[in-house]
Formats: sequence, C-alpha cells, structure tokens
Amino acid sequence: MSAHRPGLPAPTLSVLTDGYWKAAGEGRLALQRCGRCGAHRHPPTAACYRCQSLDWAWDDVVGTATVFTYTWVEHPVHPATVDYVPFNVAVVELDDTEGEPVRLATAILGVDRDALVVGLPVTVDFDPTGDGVALPVFRPSATGNR
Repeated sequence: MSAHRPGLPAPTLSVLTDGYWKAAGEGRLALQRCGRCGAHRHPPTAACYRCQSLDWAWDDVVGTATVFTYTWVEHPVHPATVDYVPFNVAVVELDDTEGEPVRLATAILGVDRDALVVGLPVTVDFDPTGDGVALPVFRPSATGNR
C-alpha cells in the first residue's frame, strides 16, 4: 500500500459504498456485481443498470486498467491539495469486468507529466486514509503489459 498523503480527506461511507472503501483498506479492489446478470458497476448503485435487479454483492477484480483520460491540476482547488499541486486526476478503464466498461476516477501515482498518456497500462495500489479504509489509486504497470 502507498503511504497516505496527509491532509487529504477520507471518503464518506454509506450503505452503498462502505464495501468498496473497506475492501480497499484491505488491499482489494471490489466492485458491485449484479446477482442476476453478472454485470459489474461503479459507482455503486441500488439497482443494476442492465437488468434493474436489486440483488448484488461485492466482487474482487484483478485491479489492472488502462488510462482512459486524465488532466493535470495546476492550482489547488481545495486547501487540502495545496501541498500536492501539480497532480493528476485520471479516469481508468478496468480490465476483466462484465457488462459495460467500468471506469474509475482516480490518481496515477509515480508518473511524471510526460509519461502519463491515454492507453497507459496501470495497476491498482491503495492510499490508506485510516479507520480501515483506503483510496484506490493506480501506478504504471511494471512490465507495461498485463
């Protein structure tokens, strides 16, 4: 797991999201998966987008992805981010999920401005925030392929 970046706020847990954050705190990337049709989904919702079933469970996924899009933040948008600019905000598309592509908003750590590109293979890591939860973040894949 990554070292937590002090000052950044922890996520707010709810009935629909606590499994996601707690799994991350245990070093696992877990998504909701429909109990009827098998579709993965994120962000967590009460009903399946594909079949409207209310039956779902948390399902661990492999944690590899590809950068779908990104931007660099140059100016602090919140007092907690003052020590971290410039930083990136990225959307990654997860590998090996069922249904529509699952995309997560995240950060790509350990990458400089020139190396962060659309299509970059990345692997999940976790940024602990305390109280048994963590933020899923990503790092460039060591081998560049999965």
